[in-house]
Amino acid sequence: MDSGPMHHDSLILGGDASPVGRTPPEWTAADSSAAFGPIAADPCREALRVAFIDDRVLASECFARSIQAAYADISVSCFSSVAEWMATADHDGAPSIILLYYNARRAEACERDIELLARHADGTPVVLMSDEEADAEAIIRAIELGARGFIPASVNLVIAVVAMRLVQVGGLYVPESILKSSRRLLYESANSGKREIHDVFTERQAAVVLALRQGKPNKIIAHELSMRESTVKVHIRNIMKKLKATNRTEVAFMTNTLFKDTGC
Repeated sequence: MDSGPMHHDSLILGGDASPVGRTPPEWTAADSSAAFGPIAADPCREALRVAFIDDRVLASECFARSIQAAYADISVSCFSSVAEWMATADHDGAPSIILLYYNARRAEACERDIELLARHADGTPVVLMSDEEADAEAIIRAIELGARGFIPASVNLVIAVVAMRLVQVGGLYVPESILKSSRRLLYESANSGKREIHDVFTERQAAVVLALRQGKPNKIIAHELSMRESTVKVHIRNIMKKLKATNRTEVAFMTNTLFKDTGC
């Protein structure tokens, strides 16, 4: 992928302690000016302190050196594991973001790391980085667990930094390729369910789905169907589980095909 302007295939959605961990030796601007043209620190912008957790020592240190050579206001500290970062975090101050290497072949271990960071990082946003194009379901799952973005190795250094700065100020970064894949999954889920509505849901669940498609809140649904609001929530949870949906909007979209055949 080229290093052109921001109209390439990425979509952005939109949030001074010393460096910690295994910090690579500093490079001067002269070391990389020919390759990057070092970017001076912007006095109006908060410095970006990155804790990079990656057990591939050479790769992580090369990334850290490249970033620090090109950007005067970014520091990167490297750790080989979440445990190593946690051992020093209390003493060296919080980073702006935590960059976690995502290994698709160790997805379950990575998910445990994300959950661990979500509990112990005191609100510091976690961004995943991978040299593999992870599948959409895995990335959506990671975001559900608390990650604030995914940076594939196919983007250039400038885009990676833009993504990290966006997350630093409260945003979310997901490549367009992942969004396209997730859209395809939604269509596949919807089209795979071209059956009678009551072959998929119980009678009460079907009634709740119809109400969701009409945009009704839980309290109204409970009143109209003569059930407790807590029971409505249980039905919605079970409906989402059946459809592998993550929210009410996805339920409405994915059941559209089912209800077309019923005239609802």
